[in-house]
Amino acid sequence: MIMQPTRLAAAQHPALELAEDMRQRIVSLELEPGRSLSRKELQDHYGVSSTPVRDMLLKLQEDGLVEIFPQSRTIVSLIDLEQARQAHFLRSSVECALVRQLAARPDPLLIEALETILQLQEKSAPSDLATFAALDKRFHQELFVSARMMHVYGVIRRESMHIDRIRALHLPVGGKAAQILRDHRQIIGCLKAADPAQAAEAMSGHLSQSIAIAGDLRNTMPAYFR
Repeated sequence: MIMQPTRLAAAQHPALELAEDMRQRIVSLELEPGRSLSRKELQDHYGVSSTPVRDMLLKLQEDGLVEIFPQSRTIVSLIDLEQARQAHFLRSSVECALVRQLAARPDPLLIEALETILQLQEKSAPSDLATFAALDKRFHQELFVSARMMHVYGVIRRESMHIDRIRALHLPVGGKAAQILRDHRQIIGCLKAADPAQAAEAMSGHLSQSIAIAGDLRNTMPAYFR
């Protein structure tokens, strides 16, 4: 598949910004696991020289999202189920503690922001899953913003690339988007009710679904998994 030119400009997007764009394309499965990456096509796509592309790929290799075989080829890394399980453990532990803390002292501004995101998600599902997924990420980010824990959020995002790709595989499965909406409503309800225990339980159940189905996804799409 030939990648179409992008609007990104070289002067505005050095290697780290290119890596962030590529990271999103990999996590969303636009660039699927196992896909070969042509450096020339990447140069044309981003409108840059070979050096930013090389630096970008080295950064993505550090993050475990690409594998570089010297003098041979570069591919999008396969999904590592064990790393996904560990990332799930980290994220679930942190976010359950987070909503427990937020529910103890409900913030009306946070609840309003979450309800707005939920309304946008309801409008985007199921016809626009890309927007739905972006709003899902924003829903969870708002929790960290409210708790002033954006450094922790950054750590979790960096460690969640494999589990995020499993979620991207899971999202189109029938009923998944509707379940996410129900879960988000429940989490908001627990925050409104100032119920820390129920908020943590709701978040735990919400985050557990994709990792629970990961084995089935691997059996269905074995070429995507390590």
